[in-house]
Amino acid sequence: MLGPSISPPPPQWDPYASPGSQLSPVDPLQPVFGNFTGQGLPKIGQRLLDHWQFDYLWMPGNSSEELGIHHWELSGTFAFPFLWNSQYPLLVTPGFGMWFWSGPDSPHDMPSRTYDAFLEGAWNPQVNQWLGGELSFRIGVYSDFKKVTIDALRYQGKGMAVLTLNQAFQCKFGVWYLDRNRVKVLPAGGIIWTPNSDVRFEILFPNPRLTQRLTTWGTTEWWWYVRGEYGGGAWEFTRDPASVGPGVVDHVDYNDLEVALGLEFKALSGLTGHIEAGLAFDRELFYASRNPDAFFRPNPAFLLRAGITY
Repeated sequence: MLGPSISPPPPQWDPYASPGSQLSPVDPLQPVFGNFTGQGLPKIGQRLLDHWQFDYLWMPGNSSEELGIHHWELSGTFAFPFLWNSQYPLLVTPGFGMWFWSGPDSPHDMPSRTYDAFLEGAWNPQVNQWLGGELSFRIGVYSDFKKVTIDALRYQGKGMAVLTLNQAFQCKFGVWYLDRNRVKVLPAGGIIWTPNSDVRFEILFPNPRLTQRLTTWGTTEWWWYVRGEYGGGAWEFTRDPASVGPGVVDHVDYNDLEVALGLEFKALSGLTGHIEAGLAFDRELFYASRNPDAFFRPNPAFLLRAGITY
């Protein structure tokens, strides 16, 4: 998923109130940036580092028809006042990730490791009380770092319009630019319905999600959720000499569809975390060279994912 997203208005937000008389319609667990000074410098006590995040994914598999994955990613997001508007800052996120691959056998080879090194900028403006946006752009190097060419550089982005119809309904529509070898662009959008403060339906393509509050323990909320996702990525890598010859650089996509059931917590301190289990299916490796052929389709796999943000 590219860039931070706009959450629905909190229950107390009045879409018809006078501008500037209330907080902006952002997630209550995300920081509100009204305490930045007009000179573009944060006041004492406001962190430049808005939050950091760590995510981990595991899929088992280590045979000729399977594809095992261990993936971790660490990133940090910095907030800067943007266009003289301290309420909707520019969010700058550098990040680094590693993918450990197990299988498949030659000739459909994958390197043992690939890497993601990226820098992302995101801006979520609120034009007025009913119209907002989600804009992000990411540039990164995605490679096994054995041989790095200009084609290892990928550009990704997202442009979404967000219409707040009332306190319960939002509409989103736009496009995601994935910059993969097989799929470059995806249309995105749908409806977000928040019937009350305990339930949230995100009927969105390509990442639907249903969330419901379980309980509040002290200052920590506990929620369960079920979600779907179009997952994967793309990398440049050096092929196994046994499969296509020495020194051949290729480009590969890993694509899948994922469904998962999870549990997450949200603490008043800003610490959040989640753990989930699910299934990855319709999996594929797509080789840009078509050598020996374009596709390898691993078996479906169990997935386990966890993450923490502060």
